[in-house]
Amino acid sequence: MRKYLGTILRTFVRPTIVSALLVTNVLLYGVTSAAESRDAALAGLKTVHVSDYEDWMKKYADAKPDFKPGDTLTAKDLERLRPFIPPGYFEQFNFPDVHFKIVEPYDDRMHPDFVKCTEKYGRQVVLNSDGSMKGYRCGQPFPNDEITLNDPKAGIKAAWNFEHHWQNYGFYEAEHQWAWVRPGGSHQGAVPNDAVASADDPFFSQFVKHPLPKNIGKLWGGGGTFERTLSGWYKRTFMSHLAQLDGGSLPGGDDFEFKEWTNFSEPFDIRGTAFIVYRYNDPYRPDDAWAFVPTLRRVRRISAEVKSDSLLGTDLTIEDFYGFAGRELDWNWKLLGTKYVLNQYNPRETFVKFWGPDGMLIDDVWELRKEYVILRTPKSPRHPYSAAIMYVDPQSWMCFLELAFDRSGKLWKVIPWIWEYTEMNNEFPELNKGAFGYAWLWLSVFDVQNSRGTTITTYGAGLPSFPIDKVMAVYDVNRLEQSHR
Repeated sequence: MRKYLGTILRTFVRPTIVSALLVTNVLLYGVTSAAESRDAALAGLKTVHVSDYEDWMKKYADAKPDFKPGDTLTAKDLERLRPFIPPGYFEQFNFPDVHFKIVEPYDDRMHPDFVKCTEKYGRQVVLNSDGSMKGYRCGQPFPNDEITLNDPKAGIKAAWNFEHHWQNYGFYEAEHQWAWVRPGGSHQGAVPNDAVASADDPFFSQFVKHPLPKNIGKLWGGGGTFERTLSGWYKRTFMSHLAQLDGGSLPGGDDFEFKEWTNFSEPFDIRGTAFIVYRYNDPYRPDDAWAFVPTLRRVRRISAEVKSDSLLGTDLTIEDFYGFAGRELDWNWKLLGTKYVLNQYNPRETFVKFWGPDGMLIDDVWELRKEYVILRTPKSPRHPYSAAIMYVDPQSWMCFLELAFDRSGKLWKVIPWIWEYTEMNNEFPELNKGAFGYAWLWLSVFDVQNSRGTTITTYGAGLPSFPIDKVMAVYDVNRLEQSHR
């Protein structure tokens, strides 16, 4: 069934001839000359390995920025930023009109229920010999002072902290826009003018009073050819270990960590394609997943292995969601250390604005934060990744950057994420105010081996507290057959 479903999903994506980049190698750590092209810099990434990131961390371990909040840096300042933007991501900004507006990191804080749960139950959590947890109820499983290089178990502890960071009842979005991006050309007119919540979405019109944005095509600037675009909506609901319930569960949710719904509504040939995923509290129990494929007009169970396959022909896998959406015990985890890095938490624009040579970067502010650098390697030899590196914020435990390596050990994908603190969001207060967490706004996947990418942005996103009965109805597998209507 896994192979059959993959064949069906690949039919949704038209083949393309991908322009080849220059094969010129560049020195990863050398000073960029004026004559060196962005294409050459990107081509050099095809030979980068995990060890190069460890070397980068060591080289710039004691680097101190010579810029400060309020400064705006441009292309002539790019080398000043190299110590604070990881290789692979750094090279994406090698173009003439690039600029970085530096701001003070926002003083965010977690929800008081999450803090209370952490203080009340955190010290009772221990690791079993296999890396699973014993005694976890709610809140952050392990204190940050245990996530150190001196602790050989710091990697798996960090993984569990990431898995159980505060997200209220879960994430909701009224609409997402996906684009398959190819180098060169122009994508003008490739994105719909307006964002429109799916007609199948039972929440947006009933609970959200603010309209979705108009003329969103104007927000997608820069270059690049959008080979294909699609729209849909998504939500994830956490079922148990809820801090707002003192570690309790939603009705019928004791066995589940979360349930997840992804639906695609446009264009016409993919309309109605939808997925439901159940994640269980048993760390050894595989996820259950179902898909409705319109061409079959039936709901089919999907193999859990599909999580690591390309999703609908994009450069993203289901396992890449949130920076990591797999199961912790399927991977080996190692803390590489901490590093000051620039990232784009908390954009200041009303809606995300795309720019750059391929239209895959975000034109917004930058914050300098100290991040955990975590390496994970799959236990299965069949996994398409040989390794992945995650940059995770120690306060929110959100992942702002994922780097994935192919089976030969070479850098394959660069996946930055943008999150917004809910208390900063003024566009959709019904979805955000009072959640005291981070909601996803945007991601891009830079496929450095195949010279292409995928980008996704959200509209009407947040961490809401919707009526539970309506939330639960979404995850009825029988509802999948109604998603195309």
